[in-house]
Amino acid sequence: MIRRLTLFVSALVLCAAAIAQPPTPKSIDRWEGLHFLLGDWVAKGSGTPGAAAGEYSFREELSGQILVRRSFADYTAQGGGRHEDLLIVYAATPAEPLHAIYFDSEGHVIYYKIVTRPNTAVFESEASQPGPRYRLSYTRAGDTLNGEFQVAPPGGEFKTYLSWSSVQK
Repeated sequence: MIRRLTLFVSALVLCAAAIAQPPTPKSIDRWEGLHFLLGDWVAKGSGTPGAAAGEYSFREELSGQILVRRSFADYTAQGGGRHEDLLIVYAATPAEPLHAIYFDSEGHVIYYKIVTRPNTAVFESEASQPGPRYRLSYTRAGDTLNGEFQVAPPGGEFKTYLSWSSVQK
């Protein structure tokens, strides 16, 4: 009898402990809204610098703590050179909004805030930065990833500087 009572009390304690546990929070997907960008892409584009061909990739790095885009565009057909850049997407904590920092072979550094919608990501430079504002947009349509880079002078409207269409390798 005492043994049954002990088992019953033990079972009650375990059930009470299980019920008293706070629910496990849903895992936060840091890259939610950006998954459509992941992979290796081949691009053809046009714009102010001229027609170009290039490649870029979006990959998780540092055990998924950052998302990195490495990119190059070849303008040699127009007498230009090769443009290379690096974009690092991050959040200070998994619950915070995404930001990005951009570096290129011409010495530009741009800080972006990121807004996503289904199959769309818009990287817009922070208005507090001096000089022109920048907007980098990606939209996925089926197997094609379209991109656009826009520039706005201080106090002015955005105008397209480059646009491209990409397919995965």
